[in-house]
Amino acid sequence: MRSYITRGWGSVKEQLYILILLFIYRLLWGYFLYRFVRSAVVPALLRYPSENAGGSAIGRLLYYIDAQFSLSSEPDVRRWLWTLLVLAGVRLLATPFIRAGLLHELHQESRGERGLFFFPGMKKYGLPVLLFSAAEWALSLLPLYWLLPEGRRLILSSYWEPGLLLKLLPFILGWLLYAFIIRQILLYMQFGYTTGAGLFASLLTALQCFLPAAALRILFGLAGLSIFLICAVTGLLCPGLPAFLIRQLAPLPSTLFDLWGLAAQYHLWRGRTKAS
Repeated sequence: MRSYITRGWGSVKEQLYILILLFIYRLLWGYFLYRFVRSAVVPALLRYPSENAGGSAIGRLLYYIDAQFSLSSEPDVRRWLWTLLVLAGVRLLATPFIRAGLLHELHQESRGERGLFFFPGMKKYGLPVLLFSAAEWALSLLPLYWLLPEGRRLILSSYWEPGLLLKLLPFILGWLLYAFIIRQILLYMQFGYTTGAGLFASLLTALQCFLPAAALRILFGLAGLSIFLICAVTGLLCPGLPAFLIRQLAPLPSTLFDLWGLAAQYHLWRGRTKAS
């Protein structure tokens, strides 16, 4: 597994311009989303009654009633929620196109080609990778059709018996494991489709090397999680300028680990495909 991590790092160094582009993209997206949410959340928080004010309990009750009424009847609130939903949809649709460009870049690099293949890859494989992503979303959400009614029943019953919430844990862990397997298999099938190796052959490769592939994904996932924890701890212990600077720079190592992890998975798939 170490060799695949090393080869992945070599691919990241070859794609340094993509790392910079994605860092700027995530930085601008995060800033825009922050400004958008702040424009709606801060005014709402300023209306929250102060703890020191007299009759704060009644004030909080009126605040919650007003918030519920605004969600159901206020046009501006509904417009804000729809805008937020559209932005989330745009981000979801953009991600498969970015992955298509990365896959095409990896394929060209493995053939010894050098150049800017990221944007041609987005154009060539964007729609097929989007279909793979749609299949992933559909398959991942399918079990919720059976899990949500049971979860709703347990949550409502836990009002009287909080211990019932523990019964949700096996369902949640099982669903997460299922989604993890689906994501891993479809990623390898995308490798096969975009390089012309075939979907069925890549499916077999994904099943044969599932354990090392899962270990790679967990390893780089933990690396990305560490970035999130550093930002959270810094915000709690060192609020102000240090927390702001770390939060602004966080997309860089996060993007680096994402690219590195994808490249390592690709080299694992390529090595097992050649061996078979």
